[in-house]
Amino acid sequence: MATGAGSPCGACKFLRRKCTSDCIFAPYFGSDQSPAQFAAIHKVFGASNVSKLLAQVPVHDRCEAVATIAYEAQARIKDPVYGCVGHIFALQQQVAVLQAQVMQVKAQLAYRAALSRVLEDQQCQDNFSVFLQSDSEYGADGVLLMQQMGCREDVSTQEFSRKRTPHHEFGELQAMAQRMMRS
Repeated sequence: MATGAGSPCGACKFLRRKCTSDCIFAPYFGSDQSPAQFAAIHKVFGASNVSKLLAQVPVHDRCEAVATIAYEAQARIKDPVYGCVGHIFALQQQVAVLQAQVMQVKAQLAYRAALSRVLEDQQCQDNFSVFLQSDSEYGADGVLLMQQMGCREDVSTQEFSRKRTPHHEFGELQAMAQRMMRS
């Protein structure tokens, strides 16, 4: 399968041979850009080895095989010892660094969320303490108010379960206001 009107494929052009109709390289190495790409493949693997390899690969997988062979050849030319394994190792190291950064950020977020909850609870307790100073009983109304204020009940009940001041110490006017609010 020649690539045009008598023009050889990139592989045959590089090898300086006539491109036949059954050339195994023709579908994958065009005559315009492929001679340089095939030069790297030939230098690393050899044309004969690549043609034997492609003959053993099913036709529908050959395009991917050629892309893989070309990538490995370029990597071997840049790094003769490790080839594409050097790229893989560098990417694995980058993934490990990024995973460590993600873990660090998650820990910081968890710490800040916990700190925020503590500060919110403290603010809620402070606000509720002011309310309790003017109220004579804690009771169910206080729990409802705390829930409306967004306080957590477990923190608030242990904080405010201490004994409250009886009605007669607040004065007559406050006691009457308390009775009116309850009804």
